[in-house]
This record gives sequence, structure tokens and C-alpha cells, in this order.
Amino acid sequence: MPNMLDYLTWRGDLPLSCVPWNEVDSLLMAALAYCSFGETAAGAEGVALRSLSARTREDVKDLQFFSRCRDLEGELAQTLRFGGLSVHDAVEVWDPAREMQFAAMTIDLPDGTCFIAYRGTDSTLVGWREDFAMAYDSAVPAQQEALTYLERIALRRPKGIYLGGHSKGGNLAVFAAAHASPEAQQLLQGVYSFDGPGLSKELLETPGYERIHALIRSYIPQSSVVGLLLGYHPEYTVVRAKAISLLQHDPFTWQLDGPRFEEVQQVDASSQLMDETLHEWLESCTPQQREAFVDAVFSILEATGATTLQQIMDEKFRSAAAMVIAGLTLDGETKKMLIRLVAQFIRIGTTNLWERLLQRPLALLNRADDTDE
Repeated sequence: MPNMLDYLTWRGDLPLSCVPWNEVDSLLMAALAYCSFGETAAGAEGVALRSLSARTREDVKDLQFFSRCRDLEGELAQTLRFGGLSVHDAVEVWDPAREMQFAAMTIDLPDGTCFIAYRGTDSTLVGWREDFAMAYDSAVPAQQEALTYLERIALRRPKGIYLGGHSKGGNLAVFAAAHASPEAQQLLQGVYSFDGPGLSKELLETPGYERIHALIRSYIPQSSVVGLLLGYHPEYTVVRAKAISLLQHDPFTWQLDGPRFEEVQQVDASSQLMDETLHEWLESCTPQQREAFVDAVFSILEATGATTLQQIMDEKFRSAAAMVIAGLTLDGETKKMLIRLVAQFIRIGTTNLWERLLQRPLALLNRADDTDE
């Protein structure tokens, strides 16, 4: 089945002046945001994509997804459609003190508009901890940085702005759009979230979100988990993906139907079950409990001395031993809290699964009754 790499073969020789910007183009820019160009594209003056070369990042060099994004940059650069696009204002921030991982770049399009691409989570523990903080913090540092970045680009008054990102990057795009000044919001042409976690219920009810929600284009794979977290945008398109479960989070597995995604009617039953369980669990915990849970989990992970998930996987036996010791040394109240919340999640998930199993025979019975009539 074709994916976005096949799209480059089909459409790479067609300039944007002939075939307008579309959802797959936006996904390609979201994937490009995972590339690092160093100081070459950090300035306000744009550098043609064909003149850039993505650097190898040590923290993710052995992870297939990031390697594919780097290879994708080389293929984009060779096409007529994308090679001449200018990249500028590329920033990368990794700040353990603020528990922030943020990266973004702006790509100028031929018609005077631009696309701001926000990077998703990398392999750093800081980045993952910040993601989990979204469960209890109304605005994590990367979200605030995404808003500041949008406002800075908007001050240059481009003809229009598209925002987008994959995973956490999609969340940053929607957050920034919803919090932007009215002047910046007037420039927005589209906001793309590719399997990005949602936002808090409070934000979904704000005037700022109301003004831009019609511009949001949210896409999730059929077995999505990440894209259904928190107060997700309720109007999303489900995309067929050629992978199993969480592996569908990789957009290279998403299937295309020509210049569009191949759509399916709804997410899989397993995804629906996880969605219900996570939301019920979050509702059953106070923000303080969620924060304490995240602090405890990451204190165990950080006890390994690793700064990235890759390091933990590379040293799996040593890391496992360090995490066990760290877990045993937690104070009594913290251990009780962890056990209680994990047990609560399992209980909710088991109840939801049982209810679905009970509903299935009823659905079959109803179908049989319809046939008899």
C-alpha cells in the first residue's frame, strides 16, 4: 500500500503552482520538523531545502523513525515541488531545568504563505516527562514556547500561516493557534494535527479555540492511542495504517489514496477501549495525584542515569536493576499511591472490556432479529 514516500514519486515533479497544498504535504512538513539543520537554517533568512543537509542526532541515531525522517529530507530536497522551499527560524531547545523539549521551523511557500512545523517528542526523558505533564498542567513550557514562536513569525505579516505537527507537535500547533492574538489568528489558513494528543476541557471551551476550531484538521490512525489522549478535538479523520497498535503512531505507516489519506469510518475497538479507560482514569484522579504519579514514575526512570529512552534500552539489564532499586527506595506513601493508581487503571480497563464483551452478543442478537423480519 502507498505511503507518503510514494507520494513524492507521484507528485514530486508537480510544483505547488499547479497542484495546491494538501494534507499529505502538511504531513511531510511535520516529518521534516524532526530533522536538525543546526545554525544553517536558524536565521530569519530562508535557505532552500535543496541546499540543506540534516545532521545525524546522537540521541536518536539508532531509532528507525528518526532515520527515516532524515532520509525523507534528502528525498524532499530532490523534488521540484519541495526542493526550492525556504527553511528558516529553525530552533531546538532542550532544557532539563524547565523540563522542556521544543523544536520548530518555518517553511516559506511560493504564494507568500508559510508553514510552521512543530516537532513531536524525541527520545529524551525530558521530552517524555513534559508530555506526561500535559495531564495536569494547563500549559507546559513547550506549549508556551510554541505560542511565542507563532507570534514572532506572525509579526512579519506573511500572506497566511499554516501550523502543523506530528504527535506532540500537533498538540503544540492547536495550542498555539487557540491562544494566539486575534491578529495572528487572522493569518491562520489551517492547523494540522497528526495523531497529536488533545487539550484540556477548559481550553476547548475558550473563545480563542472557538475562533480557530474550524481550521483544525486532525488525523489519527485506526489504532490511535496518542491522538485520543486528554481533551482531544472531537472532529477527526481516521486513517488506515499498515502496522500494529502503537506502531501506527509512525506516519510512514499511514496509507494514501492518491493525494489524500485512505480513510476508515472509525478507530479500532482496542483504540476505543484504551480511549475510554484513559479518560475515565484521568477523570478519577485529581491534578495533584496525576503530578505525583508522573514525578514518581520519572524519578524511577531517571535513577538509571540515562537521559534518553535509547540509553535505557541499550543498557536494559543495568537500567532494569537501577529502576527496581529506585522503586524500592520510594517512601511508603508514594509507593502506596503508585500501586493504588495503577490498580485503579487496571480496574477501569477490565470493567470497560467486560462491558464491551457483554454488548457484543447483544449486537449479534439484534442483527439476527433484523434478518428475521
